Amino acid sequence: MISSMTGYGTVSLRKQDTVVYIEARTVNHRFLDPHIRLAREYSFMEPGIAQLVRSAIRRGRVDLCVTIQATLPVECLINLNTTRSYLEAAARLQDEFHLADSITLNTLLGLPGVLQNQNPLPADGATAGSELRELVLSGVRQALETVLEMRRTEGRALEAEMRGYLQGIRDKVAAVRACVPAVLEEYRQRLEERLKYLLPQVAPDPQRLAQEVALLAEKTDISEEITRLESHLDQYAAVLDDGSEAGKKLDFLLQEMHREVSTVLSKTGHLEVTRLGIALKADIEKLREQVQNVE
Repeated sequence: MISSMTGYGTVSLRKQDTVVYIEARTVNHRFLDPHIRLAREYSFMEPGIAQLVRSAIRRGRVDLCVTIQATLPVECLINLNTTRSYLEAAARLQDEFHLADSITLNTLLGLPGVLQNQNPLPADGATAGSELRELVLSGVRQALETVLEMRRTEGRALEAEMRGYLQGIRDKVAAVRACVPAVLEEYRQRLEERLKYLLPQVAPDPQRLAQEVALLAEKTDISEEITRLESHLDQYAAVLDDGSEAGKKLDFLLQEMHREVSTVLSKTGHLEVTRLGIALKADIEKLREQVQNVE
């Protein structure tokens, strides 16, 4: 079964006085591109979270946000030394550059280190810190599983739609193959008519005419391209059946199909083959749009 690269999942966990909220979102990308948002004081958890993401998802952009909150009221302390340093630096800048504005209370409170939590959540190797890490990692696992389930559900819808396009392409390729004898016969008739127009008094040499038709048949033969197209279609179906890391394989096969159809169109100007070739290109482009979101 193939998977889409679009998914979303949220998890909220609570243990004692700590609440952990996880939000995970994935979209299509050529490679695995994880982005983890986590408060700086909890950055020690990031390697473990990144490992979980890599083990669960093979391809796509992953935005994962981890929010950790304490339910108890936060007791803040003012770091007087840090505050004094900020004010002194601001005063020096005012004197040096003759600035009129002075630092406000709101600005001061927003500066790093001015306010400190008296009882921060532990961010070290202590028992409480280890428990917090396990709570966060558990939440990440659950959020990623929700994302994966959504990706699998959308993948099933994508696969059904692609198989429909695939069958349409097969039918058109079979129709192109059926046109091959008509292409040669049409050219033979056109060549005879041209010769009669240019040389109305001279009957065309049947042997020379056969040679010319045979020469064109060699130049305009599209049997090999049709055979390769049919092979690509079989491989495409096999990749859908397998489902593992299908996106890049399917995209490559579609590029090859597009190339074969372009070669068919360049080799023959037969009206029906041209019509079918244009329709084939349209179906291949529709498949390529779907494949862009396959993992």
